[in-house]
Amino acid sequence: MNSSQALLPQALSKLITNSTFAYAAAFISGSALLALTAQLSIPLPFTPVPITGQTFGVALLALLWGRKRAAGAFALYLAEGAVGLPVFSQGKAFLTVGPTMGYLVGMLLATWIVGTLADRGYAKSFKGALLSAYAGSAIIFLCGTLGLSFFVPKEQVLIMGVFPFLIGDLVKNALAAGTVATFYRRSKST
Repeated sequence: MNSSQALLPQALSKLITNSTFAYAAAFISGSALLALTAQLSIPLPFTPVPITGQTFGVALLALLWGRKRAAGAFALYLAEGAVGLPVFSQGKAFLTVGPTMGYLVGMLLATWIVGTLADRGYAKSFKGALLSAYAGSAIIFLCGTLGLSFFVPKEQVLIMGVFPFLIGDLVKNALAAGTVATFYRRSKST
């Protein structure tokens, strides 16, 4: 019995009776979504951290799929990159300790937390989904700037690791929350 209130687990439980297959399909398709959104990347000349679509992918995945499937998909995504697949931003591969490692750790934690909120029903409304996505962004920024602080001057961390990304994050979170809220409304009407 699935206790998650996230949208995808409810829909999958109706369509797929084999939970092993459902989890495998969710992990593989979720890691593909993360790899694709990571390639939507704009390098900035003043920071080693690029603007990516990855945070949109994290929010969307966690809001739709809940904690277990979203965190599993993100863990698979990290494993794919660790073994050399070019899934990270700008086609990079291999996990290395560097200026963006904290953001990856933050994204893994954010998928867990935002997915937990989705499991508890917070993603059923636009407001709940948006606040959940903002919580995920806060986690990503916290972990990301902590990691970045080992590679750039401390007084530059916010300028290089947070400020250039805030407006884009507001937009990406609103898009993810709007998409999820729309899916919930449509699932109620069918």
